[in-house]
Amino acid sequence: MHSNKTWFAGLLAAAVLCAGAAANAESRAQLATASVGLESANGYYQADGQLEAIRETTVAAQVAGKVLARAVRAGDRVKSGQMLVQIDPRAAQQSQAASAAQLAAARAQLVAAQKNLERTRQLVAQNYMSSANLDKVEADFKAANETVRALSAQTAGAATQTEWHTLSAPFDAIVTATLTEVGDTAMPGKPLIQLHDPSALRVAMNVPAAIATRLLLDGKATIEIPDASPALRSPKPGKIVVVSAADPVSHTQLVRIDLPRDLGDLHPGMFARIRLPLQPEAGSAQRLVVPASALVARGDLRAVYVVAESGVLLRQVRVGRRTGEDIEILAGLAAGEKVAIDPVAAARVAGVINR
Repeated sequence: MHSNKTWFAGLLAAAVLCAGAAANAESRAQLATASVGLESANGYYQADGQLEAIRETTVAAQVAGKVLARAVRAGDRVKSGQMLVQIDPRAAQQSQAASAAQLAAARAQLVAAQKNLERTRQLVAQNYMSSANLDKVEADFKAANETVRALSAQTAGAATQTEWHTLSAPFDAIVTATLTEVGDTAMPGKPLIQLHDPSALRVAMNVPAAIATRLLLDGKATIEIPDASPALRSPKPGKIVVVSAADPVSHTQLVRIDLPRDLGDLHPGMFARIRLPLQPEAGSAQRLVVPASALVARGDLRAVYVVAESGVLLRQVRVGRRTGEDIEILAGLAAGEKVAIDPVAAARVAGVINR
């Protein structure tokens, strides 16, 4: 009887150990981890830049005249085709009316010339009039026809100029600035309204020309916008473009990184911090890096939770400088090991496993 109890107790203990191991493995699997990376010590360049609109425009006057109305203010959202500024169109309207009247008169003369041509042809056919008279009547008809064509073009041009007195938004946009007031005199080329498309933004920065030649355009850049809301503080970077022309004074080149569309409250002029990947220099040293979020700081102690088959263990490390979202590890880890990104969750799992 005693041996049966011993055997049953041993079986129960083995079952508990197996269940615990399975639970431990499941807990480890639920942890978000990152591999300890090995990269060039000179693999990134950090620059400061600012947001700018990919599509922006300044609406300027094409004609002279008094500003009768300004329908928008700075900060307003406008739709494509929406009126922005109305310039006094009366002079243009009078010119259009005069051209229209001249066109009507010319068309009347063309009708008369056509009837005269038809009568003359009949008379010439009946030998009541010479062919020389027919030539003159045909020339008069052609001249009247060309006059109608010329005045039609003139009237259309006058109508187009009348439309220039109403300035409209060329695309859906936000009004950046208003540069005119009611009562001002608009002149051809004078800026009146500034607009930008808020749905398409990019980050622009100047980097040394020597750095621009080493940029990895398909690499992993990171962007931080400190003044943005938490959800928009680290947008995913898009296409990286290096403007080929360098500034002859500062010896820098302009670099632009597209941002995802429709980012809400982001707007041109906001400060951005960018971490740009570089091609490693020949013979450059290697370093270990982990996500900065994985680091645990307790007084002077710096450690990370290492996730391995044997469990989740807190291991002390010696750290170097931080670059963007990564931090350099000088001692305590090896390339390829996995660390927990969320130390709080890792501490709970470690407590369950090591209990």
